[in-house]
Amino acid sequence: MKIFTRILLIFSLIFPLRAFSEDMSEPLPGRILGNESAQIIIEEYASMSCGHCASFHNNTLDKIKKEFIDTGKAKLVFYDFPLDRGAMIGSMITQCMNDNQFFPVLTRLFQKQIEWTQSDNLLESINDILAPLGLDKTRILSCLEENEINQNRWKSLLAGRKYAIDIKGVEATPTFFVNGEKVEGKFDLKKLKELLK
Repeated sequence: MKIFTRILLIFSLIFPLRAFSEDMSEPLPGRILGNESAQIIIEEYASMSCGHCASFHNNTLDKIKKEFIDTGKAKLVFYDFPLDRGAMIGSMITQCMNDNQFFPVLTRLFQKQIEWTQSDNLLESINDILAPLGLDKTRILSCLEENEINQNRWKSLLAGRKYAIDIKGVEATPTFFVNGEKVEGKFDLKKLKELLK
């Protein structure tokens, strides 16, 4: 019970998203899916609680992955843009995973997004959803416990959100860039091919 108290204290202070201070941490680096040296760079800014973001990951990404990422032509660079408390908790959990765990956990949370974002017990729902990946409750809670590592991760997530707004011009989620060019409208395999012509 003590750990839940500390976790709740953190997130009661975090949301609603508070004003950014001048001494914010550096944004977290993007997580890369695909060959790091791929010439086509697809940047994605997404919120774990965003329905359109989940739709992209559940219905569209596999087609892009099969034709461009798995063949080494492109890489996806994922950046968190948390919109609310639930999204921040999801981001805190995924971002404390290692590189091999990150995308499987991200994918699973997007697949089951409605189940955990609309749950009366968000943490228990996330525990149940991630259990098939071999993550137990202790591992998940360690990503949220009040300590210096997690506080720095939280600050870096907020710094990344500020950078996305101020520098990249991100106004909504998901927002995509292909080789630095902001994508207008729906992003899918057809749109990617059009942008690369």
